[in-house]
Amino acid sequence: MKKKLAVLFGLRLFFWLSVVSIPFFHPGISVSYDRAGLLQWFLIVPFEAFAAFLPVRGKASVRFFLAVLPLLVFSIFAGGFGPGAFLPFCTGLASFVLTFLLFRYPRWGKLSMAEPFLLAWICFRLLVFSRSGEEAAGESMGLTQIILVWTAAVFLLHSLVVYFCLYRGGLSGSRGETAIFAFGFAAALALVFILPADFVRNQVIANLLPDRIDELSKPDDNDWGIPDNRRGGSRRTIPGDEGGRQPDLRGLSEHDWPDENGKGRGKGNSGGNSKGGEERRQYTVMVVASGQEPVYMGDSFRGRLDPVRGFLPSQDEPLNTLPLTRLFNTWFDTVPSGDMGRKRVEVFSLSILPQNFLPYRPFALEPTVLSEGSGPLRYAHRVFSEMHTENPLNLVFSPVRDLSGVERVSFAPYLEVPLAEGDREIFGAYLGDALERWDAMGAAASSDEYMGKILAILTSFEDYQYTINDNDNYSIAALREFLLDTKDGDCVEFSNVAALLGRLAGIPSRVVTGYLAAGDLQTRAHRRGLAALRSRIKVLQNYSPDDLYLVTDAHAHSWPQFYIPGYGWIDFESTEFAIPPFGMGDGNMRDVVIPLIDETKVFSQVRAFPWRAVLRTAGLLALAALLCAYAIRYGRELFLRAGARRGGRAGSRSLYLLLLARLAADGKPIKPAAKTAAEYAQLFPAALLPRGGSGGPPSASPFEAFAALYTELRWREFGGAAEQAERFGELKEEYRKIIKATRRRGIPAFFIRIFSLRGLAYL
Repeated sequence: MKKKLAVLFGLRLFFWLSVVSIPFFHPGISVSYDRAGLLQWFLIVPFEAFAAFLPVRGKASVRFFLAVLPLLVFSIFAGGFGPGAFLPFCTGLASFVLTFLLFRYPRWGKLSMAEPFLLAWICFRLLVFSRSGEEAAGESMGLTQIILVWTAAVFLLHSLVVYFCLYRGGLSGSRGETAIFAFGFAAALALVFILPADFVRNQVIANLLPDRIDELSKPDDNDWGIPDNRRGGSRRTIPGDEGGRQPDLRGLSEHDWPDENGKGRGKGNSGGNSKGGEERRQYTVMVVASGQEPVYMGDSFRGRLDPVRGFLPSQDEPLNTLPLTRLFNTWFDTVPSGDMGRKRVEVFSLSILPQNFLPYRPFALEPTVLSEGSGPLRYAHRVFSEMHTENPLNLVFSPVRDLSGVERVSFAPYLEVPLAEGDREIFGAYLGDALERWDAMGAAASSDEYMGKILAILTSFEDYQYTINDNDNYSIAALREFLLDTKDGDCVEFSNVAALLGRLAGIPSRVVTGYLAAGDLQTRAHRRGLAALRSRIKVLQNYSPDDLYLVTDAHAHSWPQFYIPGYGWIDFESTEFAIPPFGMGDGNMRDVVIPLIDETKVFSQVRAFPWRAVLRTAGLLALAALLCAYAIRYGRELFLRAGARRGGRAGSRSLYLLLLARLAADGKPIKPAAKTAAEYAQLFPAALLPRGGSGGPPSASPFEAFAALYTELRWREFGGAAEQAERFGELKEEYRKIIKATRRRGIPAFFIRIFSLRGLAYL
């Protein structure tokens, strides 16, 4: 029995490792597990299972101590001294408890029946992730077929393992393992032949229809089903001249929507494009849903200052790799920040771009999922961030301490100013003038000194013109020209100069690029476009219209982040005090273009997980297995009846096996394989049927007499056939008495006897 349980334990562990290892081979996953995940799923869970299964001499408390102590060490190593260690500890503890109950106390181990569902759920998550994009879908097409088959196979096989652990009577001989492999192999073959070859196709096919829809220009409000006063002034928008031109809303067929390298994709931070006659239009990039605004969504964090090229992405900054990372499970930042003034906010976006955009400070990032029925807005991103919820300029009236010694060491890379001596003098002189003007205004006396430096830098731009352009030049020479000569630029110049001046002032600074989702950027055309998209895209209907923002390529943005002691990195708007753009210099005043969703087109052939078909297939398999089991039971009984008619040694063997099968069907104990007929007769109730007269002492029970006759027929050499036939007749008579005496009365017992499969234990 111990060897059989060891086999079951090995199979159980194999099924677990086979499922959690699939992300390593999935071509659509670049990072399957972080260090904590590797330790949790591949070290803690197997180790705790081994600790619970292997025999340990002494009390149960010794086993528990030997398991919990390493678990504490592993959990701290995986998640640190904080909340991050809680999940690995709970996972390891669950592995230990379930394994201990399943193999040591099966009466209490029925909770393990949930394990196959957990493995199936993991496989389901892998199938969903295969839809995270065209590239991932195409690369994982073959693997998806394997995952689907393995989902059903591992569910059935693992269920059998748990069943044999809970009910160990079916483990006699090698029949348990044979049943496991035979049943799993049959299930896999059935799935392969029953399901069509294209049951799960993960090839994403865009632009299936050849027809094109003409551009829709200047739609009425009635076209979108909203009145003019739908918003009721709940949001601020960019003010425009009463007689001036306001942006119009235009529609472009999703079939004609430009690809990632075409127009409207938000290249750089210029906000807009100028190809041909399209410079007066801004193209939709994403729809953002958030209960907090503005939302600064960054994809590049520039903290490395080059003396010639300017601010460059930091090579050691994890936030620069995370936007392009294909995740298998949700990424968590397990390091507590302790920053004040932050609130955890969910930010959902439908985007034409595959990469994520992360509001600072990201706490959790879910895997990207390919969205159905949303046209070119095909990528669904969801991130939870601990965002600073107040206007950062209000901190000027709050007591902000200076940098501590530890912070100066930690943020030393963000304080470096490796400029040429001439450039350093130019920017230093500008900073000195800005601080002097701030002091001259008398504001320094009523504000915090640390924050006063930041506000002095920002207010120094009040004579500079903010104009959208396509020249994204981060070089120090371009910043110097902007600062001294042109005094005209877009968010790139303003943000990079502000961050550089911040470092000169002793403030850790960096530049972030991405997109800005804000109520101030939502014109009437943006609001109408949102209403149109929301009416056609179901996932957007889960959010309030007041929480939705239409983000276009004109909203591509660059902004500085300053580190505020006690508050962490905070986004600042470097163009807030500049002269606002006017006319077509404001990219946000260009006509808004949204994709027209074709409701009759199936954008993707990726199907949702086929629960109904899989359950139907599993039901058919279960029914077929049940019918086969009854066919085996009754076919075997007919075969044994025919064999019993021959008499002799072979007939007595058939009659004995038939008796055991009928007793099992009637609910009597199963005979262990190691016990003889005589030993089993002792386990049987001795007073099953008194053979003496009324009130007299009972003699041997019918089963004891049957066992004695059976042993004689099987092993004794008879002098003649007549004597052997006489003994066989007596054996048949004892067989009838046992069946008559043990048969339970009543209709329920009748149906139990007919439908019982307990006799299959003797196969």
